Amino acid sequence: MAFDSGLLSPTTPARSTRKSSPTFGIENIELDPWEPPRIDPPPPLFRSTDELLPSEQERLYQSSPKPSSGSLNHQAIVPKKFEGWRLGAVYCALVVAASLILNVTVTIWASKTFGLSGGIGTIHRGTCPTIKKIGLWVHVAINVISTILLGASNYCMQCLCSPTRREVDKAHERNTWLDIGIQSFRNLMKIKKSRVILWVLLALSSVPLHLMFNSAIFVSLTANEYIVAAVTEDFVNGSEWTLDGSDDFHHLIVSQMQQNISSYDKLTPEDCIRAYGVDYLSSRRHALVVVSGQNSDPLLGILDWMYVNTQNSWVCGTTQGANNTLETIPIDNFDCSIHVALYENEAFLMADKEVEYCLSQKVDDLCRLEFAVPIMIAVLACNFVKLFCMVVTIWKCREPTFVTLGDALSSFLDDPDRNTVGMCIATKKDFENGWPDGEPKRWTVKKHFTYEAVGLQRWIGSNTMCAVAVIALSFALKYAIHYTTTASDIKTLWDLGFGTVTSASLIRWNTPILGSPGLMKNVLLANSPQIILSMLYIVYNRMYTCMSFSKEWHDLAHRQRSLRVTSPRGTQRSTYFLSLPYRYLIPISLVSIATHWILSESLFLVAIDVFDEHGNFDTSQSILTCGFSCIALIFLIGIGWLVLIAGVGMGLRRYNGGMPLAGSCSAALSAACHPLADEHDPALGPVKWGVVNISQGVGHCALSGRYVSPPVTFRWYRG
Repeated sequence: MAFDSGLLSPTTPARSTRKSSPTFGIENIELDPWEPPRIDPPPPLFRSTDELLPSEQERLYQSSPKPSSGSLNHQAIVPKKFEGWRLGAVYCALVVAASLILNVTVTIWASKTFGLSGGIGTIHRGTCPTIKKIGLWVHVAINVISTILLGASNYCMQCLCSPTRREVDKAHERNTWLDIGIQSFRNLMKIKKSRVILWVLLALSSVPLHLMFNSAIFVSLTANEYIVAAVTEDFVNGSEWTLDGSDDFHHLIVSQMQQNISSYDKLTPEDCIRAYGVDYLSSRRHALVVVSGQNSDPLLGILDWMYVNTQNSWVCGTTQGANNTLETIPIDNFDCSIHVALYENEAFLMADKEVEYCLSQKVDDLCRLEFAVPIMIAVLACNFVKLFCMVVTIWKCREPTFVTLGDALSSFLDDPDRNTVGMCIATKKDFENGWPDGEPKRWTVKKHFTYEAVGLQRWIGSNTMCAVAVIALSFALKYAIHYTTTASDIKTLWDLGFGTVTSASLIRWNTPILGSPGLMKNVLLANSPQIILSMLYIVYNRMYTCMSFSKEWHDLAHRQRSLRVTSPRGTQRSTYFLSLPYRYLIPISLVSIATHWILSESLFLVAIDVFDEHGNFDTSQSILTCGFSCIALIFLIGIGWLVLIAGVGMGLRRYNGGMPLAGSCSAALSAACHPLADEHDPALGPVKWGVVNISQGVGHCALSGRYVSPPVTFRWYRG
């Protein structure tokens, strides 16, 4: 039986110009010669778009009919219990819950085990080197947890401010647009109020975390006040001595030193300098420095070493003062250090006599790892708020949102937006300058800079913020070097230590405040710069997200790709990130962890328990303040410059041409998603952007699963 569909008739056998073929079983098919389509140039003047698109062609540019309830439409699909961004939010909630459980456990255990005093509890007691090492790793862990909490919060905040299709349509009807795939303040005024409240709570709960968490757990050092006496060998052998102008307190201590001399350690001059050349002595107490020669009085003088006074260390030498006292070399002359005493001084002199050896009293070297209960309560409260917001987000926010580029494109391809018909090559800039009128436009090829996806003002603002922070740190470093030491070479600053507590690098308050009020005052000072780092993390995260988002968009002009969505259908890809790939996210997170930790070593809380000459805890002399480290500041400034250079350099790269720069603009993305009416479900397969049809000299560009050609420069396009 033969068929007639314009070529064949159902009643009349078709004529054939060639013999029948037993292989195919199809006879009498006549092929016409192929002719290329005729493309007419556009008219020189346009009174209306109807002249370009007559009614018989206009149907090809109309919105596809909305699928029925049985078809695959994004509105008809109810997301599974946990998939897409909601699954990522579940992981974020689990991480925050684990952090909350850990913090609660540590707080309760430490409070019950060691008790509280003035709002401060002790987690562990031990030797100072061990406690310092534990404190170092604890602060690394705190900064890792802080960055993870900030990242989890940022993830959920981006999901919350991502618009739904209904919200996007409502905005487009009012000739405005929303951001897709990025953290956006613009969206907060257009989305549901309940999501705005959750977004604000997540944002506010991040501030106390970075303002306090680094100082929630800290190391309390030990410092022993002591007496150092310059004596001759006769004093060691038990000869009598005198101490003119001294009170009974010092006389008693010197007598005890002579009586207990057999229990003292004998140190060489070099070992004596290394042991007592530290800023805060924790493992030893009193010292007898035995000098050469004879003297009528075997006791040449004493020095009462107390930490409230700023003075050079006696290991660089002393002179004999009045009333059997020893005087250190003025600090204005030079800064004494172990290196100077060992290698730059010609001799180790005490009371102007050369030292032969030292006798040192050994004591237990104990420090404490402490936690501040008020700070831990604030941290726990913020942790709980974050967990609550995330649980509510997972539980209540079930309507599909445009979290990724693929989510938006899939929706617009399934149900094209009538508000952007005829704007197929419109850019983000076109919509920023006013809603386009849908008239045909000439295509011009341009390789856009990546900063254009972010926006010139935002790109400059982000890098300016980083530059200002780095310059401020540089001024702080200059002040710190001037305040700490007369030398400014790297070796001297390195010898002072990375995050090490020194007497010269402490902030001296005119009226020191102890207890919880003093603790909170110093914590806020030490951690206030952490907020700036957190803001820089969010700013640069957003900047790189915009760049990556546009890179994914521009790739659709050069090869067919399946859409990356949160709830995949057909050949669509599931997403393992939102809009920032791991190749950007991991380095940014590592840099954030490193900078937060280095900053915590640059400006930090200092707590020193001072014990008097008898070994009793002296609350009046104990120190609660902030310290700083010059070498840590140098590292932080170096990383800051690298971040700034990377931010500027990444913005000066170019995308491949052949695609309108849509950025995160929902309207520009929607304008590129008007497939031909006879193409069904293009979003389910790989798509590519290009010219899908030409009529009367005017082309139409769209994302399509069919073959598309790149637009031609200076040709007219609309649709």
